[in-house]
Amino acid sequence: MKTWQFIISKPASGRENMELDLKLFREATEPIIRIYSWAHQCISVGYAQKIDELLVLAKTSELGWEIVKRPTGGGIVFHNEAEVTFSVVAGLDDLPAGLLPSYYKVSEAVLEALRMIGVAAQIKASPTITVGDGGMNPLPVAEEKGVRSLCFSYPAEYEIVCQGKKIVGSAQKRGRAKLLQQGSIFVKNPGLEILQVLKNPAGEVKAISLEEVLGRVPCFDELAKALKTSFQKVLGVEFKQ
Repeated sequence: MKTWQFIISKPASGRENMELDLKLFREATEPIIRIYSWAHQCISVGYAQKIDELLVLAKTSELGWEIVKRPTGGGIVFHNEAEVTFSVVAGLDDLPAGLLPSYYKVSEAVLEALRMIGVAAQIKASPTITVGDGGMNPLPVAEEKGVRSLCFSYPAEYEIVCQGKKIVGSAQKRGRAKLLQQGSIFVKNPGLEILQVLKNPAGEVKAISLEEVLGRVPCFDELAKALKTSFQKVLGVEFKQ
């Protein structure tokens, strides 16, 4: 049985969280799963997105949103202090070969964790898929306008949904020998007022939070414990003590 590292990090800024994930991707010599949260509200954008074309920067500053760019692709994500985020850094041979099979395996682990806390979620699969962002991100190519530029506005191939709405957003970056997958578990819905920072806030956000499904806000420790158990089970690995 393979041995992985399992890291639980203290809440940090968006910049600190993204820098650490990228550092692990570049320097880690063994597979790692990191679970973390956010010290304050933050907007992260996919590496291929253009911040000034999507966000009203004066408004984000007024409302106290930090803005960071992720090393992975995908759309805009509004992170709040209740969110639980995971990153997986692994060799290409530590997970099933290929972009979508490895992505699916990580989704299976997260799905198992959600079911452990009582969320009846599923993995969405589509008969066809368009891989964008230089082949690094298994998301459909979206129009960069309105909520279509938001990660949680549409479920992508092999992402996790509940009641037909997206509840986990995830994206993957692949190098020659390793991959980095980052994912956000939507714990508490901040409401549609967040859309006021978008330059084109039109359409519908098709997302649902754990709070809306369970009628409560699961704490960080509860989700971290469930994720640790589910990743061990689904990946068939042991974590270092």
